[in-house]
Amino acid sequence: MLKKIVCIIGAVAIFILAVGCSSEPQKPKLGVSFGVGGATRWVKEKQFMEDRAKELGADITVRFNTTDTPKTWREDCFELIDSGINVLIMIPRDLRQVDDIVDYAKKKNVKVVSYSRAILNPQTDLFIGYDTYKIGQNLGKHLSERVYKGNFIVLKGDKGDFNTHFLYNGANKYIEPMVGTGVNVILNDYVPGWSADTAKEMVKKAVIANDMKLDAVLCPNDGLAGGAAAAVQELGLKNHVIIVGMDAELAAVKRLVAGTQDATVYMDLKNMASAAVDQAVALAKGEKVTANSEIANEKGEKIKAYLITGEMVTKENIDKILIESGYYTKEQVYGNN
Repeated sequence: MLKKIVCIIGAVAIFILAVGCSSEPQKPKLGVSFGVGGATRWVKEKQFMEDRAKELGADITVRFNTTDTPKTWREDCFELIDSGINVLIMIPRDLRQVDDIVDYAKKKNVKVVSYSRAILNPQTDLFIGYDTYKIGQNLGKHLSERVYKGNFIVLKGDKGDFNTHFLYNGANKYIEPMVGTGVNVILNDYVPGWSADTAKEMVKKAVIANDMKLDAVLCPNDGLAGGAAAAVQELGLKNHVIIVGMDAELAAVKRLVAGTQDATVYMDLKNMASAAVDQAVALAKGEKVTANSEIANEKGEKIKAYLITGEMVTKENIDKILIESGYYTKEQVYGNN
């Protein structure tokens, strides 16, 4: 009898342990595809995401793809979806090639968060990025307040990145009214692949075709701003050309100090990257996401969005915005002198 009781107790204990183990919540599984270029910001954001996932106890797998070799960013996305993730955070290289990825994710019951580059497929669960329209307005306003007449160049980034359209539309609110009242836009075009070298050659060609005169260049990132600054230097232009960009890359900040770039835009990348992981974990748990805005595609279909606006950085406020915040050190910006 005693032996029978012991067996029953043992069986009950095993059952309780089994139930207890099966009821333990599964870790959220996140997959991140970076289909990006060589901008330094992406390396930082990758680390921020990994750090935040660790803090939240989530599993995270990151595919960081800058060259599409040996696999393409699209292959990365499909493989991540097939690996059993709950949420895919995607920074696509080409926004024209995402619909089948989103559709496949939905078939596999995987949530989709577009990060930094807005995917306008209505099945996207959330977009997290910067308010490029507002940033474009700020850049356009900055130019309009510093250059009242002369030759302008507007570089619009890669055509496949919808962010460049939003930024251009925002900037154009200030630039377009100036056209015909002293401002002549000598180049207004996309830069394939966000290539700084291509931007440099485009700027040089436009300036040479317009009597070697240039007064301002609007760039949607600091890489293209660097290409524009290199073009100005190689052409030997003597006048001060106002060049604006965004991302607050260290090379750009050094150009602010040197006077070869006039402004950039700083976004709190840690905040944005951490927010992406926070929202992805919420989606994995079936919770509501936090959205402070919406974006719409050409059909008027709306996608929830969490947007940040960033801050304009000039030579005068580098210390306050970038150094006091700990984003860069004085030594990084100014050297050891």
